[in-house]
Amino acid sequence: MEEKRNKKNAISLIVLCVSIVALTTSLTYAYFVSQVGTNEQEKITIRSGDLALTFRDNDETVENTERTWNFGDTIEKELVIENTGTRDGYAKISWDNLINTYLAGSLTYTLEEKSDESGAVWKQIETVSSNVPRSETASTMVLADHLSVPAGHTYTYRLRITFEDLENVDQTADLNAKFITKFTLTESTKKQTTEDKLANLNIKISDTNPTDFANPATTDETANGLFSMADDYGTSYYFRGTAPNNYVKFGQDAEGQDMWWRIIRFNGDGTVRMQYDGAGTSGTNSYTRGFALTNQVWNPNDDDAKYVGWMFGGTDGNRSTSKEEAQKNETDSLIKTKVDEWYKTNIVDTGYGNYVSDSIFCNDRSTPGKSITGLTDDTGLGYGPKGTGYGATARVGGPWQTTVTQPRFTCPQENDKFTVEAENGGNGALTYPVGLITADEIVAAGSGKYGTANSSYYLKKDRDYWSFSPSSVDRYGFASMIDSDWGIRRVRGDTEVALVINLKAEYLDKLQGNGTINNPYFLQV
Repeated sequence: MEEKRNKKNAISLIVLCVSIVALTTSLTYAYFVSQVGTNEQEKITIRSGDLALTFRDNDETVENTERTWNFGDTIEKELVIENTGTRDGYAKISWDNLINTYLAGSLTYTLEEKSDESGAVWKQIETVSSNVPRSETASTMVLADHLSVPAGHTYTYRLRITFEDLENVDQTADLNAKFITKFTLTESTKKQTTEDKLANLNIKISDTNPTDFANPATTDETANGLFSMADDYGTSYYFRGTAPNNYVKFGQDAEGQDMWWRIIRFNGDGTVRMQYDGAGTSGTNSYTRGFALTNQVWNPNDDDAKYVGWMFGGTDGNRSTSKEEAQKNETDSLIKTKVDEWYKTNIVDTGYGNYVSDSIFCNDRSTPGKSITGLTDDTGLGYGPKGTGYGATARVGGPWQTTVTQPRFTCPQENDKFTVEAENGGNGALTYPVGLITADEIVAAGSGKYGTANSSYYLKKDRDYWSFSPSSVDRYGFASMIDSDWGIRRVRGDTEVALVINLKAEYLDKLQGNGTINNPYFLQV
């Protein structure tokens, strides 16, 4: 460990060149020895009618020297946008001609702003990511968008880039890495909320929400507007009942067929959560409802609480001895490996992976205890063969809990928020951004309480399929999951898979169609 630490401390970050580039000229300006001054001819100005945004360097005294950077060191850059026009403006700052070959996460950044009104008060603002994006070749990538600059005001932006000491990561590769960038300014627009984008699609939002989830939804209950519920990013807007207007045609599978999906909800981060619904002949508006995978086992072993996990601690066959160990995301379940394979073959390899968002999937392994779950032998321990009831069963009903309470779209445990990257609000344990529907989403969509046979709501298919929600470990030590028809299915049993993905927020307002089966939503890609 000490040898690794010494090696890491020797890593140097050479700041090669960080500069601003004008939109109308090929001239570039050095980051540290600033040639972008305050003279009128040196300013970079965007003019559009009564809008005039001036972009300039604010660091005119810092010398450009090669220097060794130690872990934890930060460099700063100040940029200024001045609106000298008569109309409020919005701007986008981008990394331009960016080359960053450092390891993912080695370079992080924050962006702060202050205005002529706020004085010396800096406020951190939202950026596209917290990591400087990696790029082997010169690329342009957004740093921050929808920056509001009111008419007659000046905003100063402070960019801080930090060289991170990554825990348990060998950063030897950073010894020969490069970081070069310029910055550009382009005009932008006011950031649209999810509500704005839904309005553009003529999708209404209901003023009220359902209060009785026990009764099945057999009609289009969201005909007068989508219902809303808090999620891990903000507010979700979801469909309930027959939902004749949530069809999406997105992507072509490995066999060249159009893939069809049903929208479950519009997430709080603006992404579109949708479930695979089948495939059909390319170019037509018809398809055969079906599953991505059939007859799939969740995990071949089922005698330990850890096997309810999408991932679990240790290897198959070794008993867990604590909840922490059982829920450590080290080993893929069998079903996860199959879903990942399908996703790679039919989404990544067919060129559609860039449209999919890395949003949270909740494999809720919370253990609220016997008084909440109603399971007589519930120890609440959540490991080994110990009798345990899980959170979804307690919330939305099951064999031991007949009362249906409010389902939730927020995930109780941080460790159960499955994402590819931790910076997207989750655990960073996934290989691909794909998962399954939760029991809470099934109930919110209108299935009704446990034991109800509802063939009318839009998620109903001709066979059961896995949900993402653990049910229990019973008195015999057998782990089980909840399926789409509120069956309690042992993890070594088999059933179908209707996988779920999230379409990136940037494509929400680019959807065409009206969501009906004859005119489904689609992206012109």
